[in-house]
Amino acid sequence: MRMTQLSPNHQTPNHKQSKPTKEQLKNELNFHLAEKTLMILREEELISQEEFNQISKLNRQKFNPLLGPLICDKP
Repeated sequence: MRMTQLSPNHQTPNHKQSKPTKEQLKNELNFHLAEKTLMILREEELISQEEFNQISKLNRQKFNPLLGPLICDKP
């Protein structure tokens, strides 16, 4: 594997990160609570893997989590 060190001129500019709004934080919390409940249902075999995937996709659409797409297996 070949590695190249980037000079400071090639680095991406530092953008000031904005804080999430209260609504975004609320959606993030609700998403994680819904996903945790969904995982329990799947572990208890009360829903199939296909149902799990479909509901998880709907959760991501409804709550639009900031971190959700980073931690989920399916887009």
